[in-house]
Amino acid sequence: MPLVLSHQTGHREDELGPLQRGDAVQDDPRPRAAAHGISTTHLFAGGCGDLLGFREAGFDPQYAANHSASAISTVRMNFPGIRYSRCDINNLDFRSIPRTRVAVGSPICKEASPAGRNSTSSQQPKQNSPDGGAPAPQWSRTRATAWDLLRAAEVHDYDVVCGENVVDFATRWKPFTAWTNVWDAMGYDGQFVSVDAAHISGPGNEAAPQHRHRVLFVFTKKGLRLPDLRVQPRSICPECGPVDGVQVWGKRFAQPGVLKVGSYGHQYRYRCPNDRCRREVEPVTRAIREHVDLTEPGRLVGEGRPNRRAFERYAEETRRKIAIGMARFGDEPFLVILRNHCTVQSLDEPIGAITAEGNHHMLVKPGRTVDECEVKMIHLRTKARAQRFPDQHQFGGTTVTDLTRQVGNAVPVNVAQWLGERIAPVLL
Repeated sequence: MPLVLSHQTGHREDELGPLQRGDAVQDDPRPRAAAHGISTTHLFAGGCGDLLGFREAGFDPQYAANHSASAISTVRMNFPGIRYSRCDINNLDFRSIPRTRVAVGSPICKEASPAGRNSTSSQQPKQNSPDGGAPAPQWSRTRATAWDLLRAAEVHDYDVVCGENVVDFATRWKPFTAWTNVWDAMGYDGQFVSVDAAHISGPGNEAAPQHRHRVLFVFTKKGLRLPDLRVQPRSICPECGPVDGVQVWGKRFAQPGVLKVGSYGHQYRYRCPNDRCRREVEPVTRAIREHVDLTEPGRLVGEGRPNRRAFERYAEETRRKIAIGMARFGDEPFLVILRNHCTVQSLDEPIGAITAEGNHHMLVKPGRTVDECEVKMIHLRTKARAQRFPDQHQFGGTTVTDLTRQVGNAVPVNVAQWLGERIAPVLL
């Protein structure tokens, strides 16, 4: 099934509208949780990872919104009958959308967090600028989106509002504490949990073959039971064998008022649940190898970079990383990570985080020399599989940029399903 799909026509994407049944896609063969009829609204729908995950958890998605025409096409092709709006969320009149019990929304993270270790100075207005110091329009819209969840909750009084973001959203976004205080004032109890998509799984919900460190937030109406958000990944203890790991944090997180958010291996790890043992354990993960096509031919490094009018040699840093991989993995194919402070990784482990901007993973089939190595960038479908999208899931759009953003910005399907499965019991 092709990944690139043209936009659907015959509807006004700036208004609510039903999807035609003729746009249905092949059913996903995986088992699905029993439907319990809890309705959901999905803001910032994107590639529909959160819609798919919540549907897998038995929820009934009723409404989706996104500013992108390509994202709305993705919604329409994969969720027949859902209502939708193509709009900037910060301009959406929430009185015009259907009321549901749960709202799911993961605000854009690149500027608002700021993700990617962007400087916090990017959040400050510039002095003596022609426009009087106002932030760029894209930044203004982006930072507004986290507050839009509050606007939606004020109108619809959801039982639960939830989503995900990068860790920096909680640690480096200056209004974060004020944002959480408003939720409290509106009658919600807040919970935050740090996860790696490679560690999130359960019955009928395989882990993603991707390391992706994120913080999940859940705001539940006061008076309702709080969902159980303990992360207990399947792990191997060298002393006790297979166990469900227990998340443990560094010493500074034991201090009063310190929010437990961070990344696996840095701020937290997992230990054996048995009190007589308590040894550190490693969660079981899935390798990216099975999702990479090793039969497709690539291009020799010595032939230079592709799609150039004249010969252009691969960058010395890229060649250096390829040489590191050859020394480390011998004749085995491996991935070169085209990011700062990264080098290579094995195909027998989860891939590094898939992003919305560019392609950072180069598959290398070793030769006798660097020039004789065969290379190619991984496919978008491989990236989608790393986000736990089934191959039956279709993406709307006609450009690589459209598709890359949808896949990279999506909530991994397994993470959304895990979150939905923990929210559902408090609403039944």
